[in-house]
Amino acid sequence: MKAVIAASALVATAAAAVHGHHGHAGFHVRRNPQTDVCVATTTVYVTATPTPKSDVCVITTTVTVTATPTPKASEYPVVEEPVAVPEEQQPPTDVYVPAPPASPAPEVPSESQAPPPPPPAEEHPAPPAEEAPAPPAEEYHAPSPPAEEQPAPSPPAEEQPKQEQPEEQPEEQPEESPEQPSRGNQPYDQTGRIVTKGDKWAMTYTPYTADGECRPLSQVQGDIANIAALGFTTIRSYSTDCGVFENVVPECQKHGIKVIYGIFLEGGGSGGKGPFSQYANQQLDDIIKNAPKDSVAMIIVGNEAMFNGYTTAEELASYITYVKNQLQSAGFPSDIAVTTTEPVNVWEEKGKALCSVIDVFAVQVHPYFTSKVVASEAGSFAAQQLEQAAKVCPEAAGRGKYITEIGWPHAGAVNGNAVPGKEEQKQAMKDILAKVGVESVLFSYEDDLWKEPGAYDVERAFGCSDALA
Repeated sequence: MKAVIAASALVATAAAAVHGHHGHAGFHVRRNPQTDVCVATTTVYVTATPTPKSDVCVITTTVTVTATPTPKASEYPVVEEPVAVPEEQQPPTDVYVPAPPASPAPEVPSESQAPPPPPPAEEHPAPPAEEAPAPPAEEYHAPSPPAEEQPAPSPPAEEQPKQEQPEEQPEEQPEESPEQPSRGNQPYDQTGRIVTKGDKWAMTYTPYTADGECRPLSQVQGDIANIAALGFTTIRSYSTDCGVFENVVPECQKHGIKVIYGIFLEGGGSGGKGPFSQYANQQLDDIIKNAPKDSVAMIIVGNEAMFNGYTTAEELASYITYVKNQLQSAGFPSDIAVTTTEPVNVWEEKGKALCSVIDVFAVQVHPYFTSKVVASEAGSFAAQQLEQAAKVCPEAAGRGKYITEIGWPHAGAVNGNAVPGKEEQKQAMKDILAKVGVESVLFSYEDDLWKEPGAYDVERAFGCSDALA
């Protein structure tokens, strides 16, 4: 017998796509692709119809076309992508903007992905696929009860050695990892090194005149007395030059003010002014020989050294370890925290290599340089940035996390919503003290007229003692 098979099929597919792009200028841009796609799904039903002749079979094909619209553009998640700041508002490279909270960027379907019909996509993640991991999860829990029941019956000698082997592995390894940050077991603010008064803790102080020379003793005496009168218990010094130990520290001793000492780093590596250089080691020697051990609040190695490209995270970590060893060999108490400080984005990009060597976490936060922040919300912004940055080194931050520079300029150019001014500075300082005062070093005691004006002409205008009076 001969069989003749006849088949006919009609397939119709229609698709339309409209793609819309909306960009917003600024520090970041939000892209919201709007795509309207009509996907035609073709279902073919085949029915065998016998013909008069027994040896012929005719197959009739019925085609059903169903149009399934894809989700509207509003259903797609928003993807944030950075965009260059317009030249008018873009700060030079010496100005940093704290990184906003990172958010995962979800994938948005493209036009090429539109044709696949939605029904098959839903059928792929079938229930069996979800049930597959369930049995292993139950199996992992199952052995744990027997492991606990086996030690109870003493007679079976074979069961005891089986338990000793798994117990020895987790016993030694987990205990060694917490021993490394053992210095972090006690909160740093309970060591006596951090002393606060109300909502105030520390303020930066640089003993330089407007032309960059060293301030005379009489001026230093007045400055330190005023800082104490404002209610601050600690000052931060960036280096050991310009009479820090000859004038500044003795005056701090008179007023019971502690000192955050700094070892300032610049470029050139060990042969210049970087880590392990004579320039850096001389500052370390000055601290070892002259710093009263009981009034040391902490020691900061480098100030935005990675941000400025002076060193790498690995080199800086090695030098911090060296500094700590030298201090302890010289008899300094081991409870004195040694750390470094960088802006938020630098910690997130490069700071992980430093987590194992720093004793506490320190970050620089300057709300003014984020254009969306208004002066009255500077403290709330700083609190969020501190928590975000501290996630990079949770163990060090668990012992103590601090903002080692924060302020608001009283003069300069407007940066979006961030407006400099005397009244704005008062608003900013009020919110900063209320939200993060006990863990922040205010920047700075007086205007640093020896600096370059910098972006927005504000670098010389951060003096805040008048705003706090």
